[in-house]
Amino acid sequence: MKVDDLLLLAEVHRQGSLSAGARVLDLPKATLSRRLTALETSVGARLFVPGAKRLTLTELGHELAERALRHHDDISETRQWLASRDATPRGRLRVAMGSEFAMLVLSDALASFVQRYPEVELDIDCTPRWVDLLNEPYDLTLRFGAVTEPELVARPFITMHKGLFASPDYLARHGAPSTPDDLAAHRFVVYTPMARKGQHRLHHGTQTASFTMQGPLHCNSMGLAVALTRAGSGIGTLPSAMARQDVASGALVPLLPEWQFAPTEVSIVTASRRLMPSKIRAFIDHLFEEVPAGMVEALKTPSRLVGD
Repeated sequence: MKVDDLLLLAEVHRQGSLSAGARVLDLPKATLSRRLTALETSVGARLFVPGAKRLTLTELGHELAERALRHHDDISETRQWLASRDATPRGRLRVAMGSEFAMLVLSDALASFVQRYPEVELDIDCTPRWVDLLNEPYDLTLRFGAVTEPELVARPFITMHKGLFASPDYLARHGAPSTPDDLAAHRFVVYTPMARKGQHRLHHGTQTASFTMQGPLHCNSMGLAVALTRAGSGIGTLPSAMARQDVASGALVPLLPEWQFAPTEVSIVTASRRLMPSKIRAFIDHLFEEVPAGMVEALKTPSRLVGD
């Protein structure tokens, strides 16, 4: 026996006729009649008096309809509540992302999100590790690099471009490199996750140049690397998006701008695309709307998702 068919019986009983019930339910009369016949079959007894000129319920049909009516309004109200809940983003939203990326790239977008959706409690975990969305209580994460797990859904978000930067004070003391070969004579603020990869490659069209970062300052925080570069400690190999404010203010100067590093893709990753809560959908849409144009290269067009 289907609960929905019981609710159809209740509405027909309330309206007093099959035709009136069909109008209220916005169902073809033939469809409604077929559903009620199927209900009779599942119950194993007649619910309507056969041959009657107007709709007449049997004793069992009347009692069943009355019982269904007692729950009809509660179920309708519950359905409306669910629809409203789905339409209005609310509740706790747990997001994992790197701290420097959150501070230097997304801080304005995160602040405007909670203003836009005051019923959402945005809980940001600035963890440097890759979180396990299938086994940890996170709604989504922002992931650098390829997402290879087939059970995850990854939407390309932005492309991070790295560049070489230095402060005016450093350049006044050491001069600016004119070619990649000049980098061997310069001090670097060494970002240790990059330094572990050994030599680094720059590309200019079909040309390739390699160099090694060397210098007395090493750190594993990109935010600190930006600050140390701004302070004149050496050349920094920094994501352009994270250096943009210092470049705009004149605190940092781009070096060898025609030479490029291989870009890094950043993806928004969720565990599933089915039955996605409105708070997650709203957050993803908001990020695409609010990340400033020109700060990073936004991938606005749909692309293949991992998990497709």
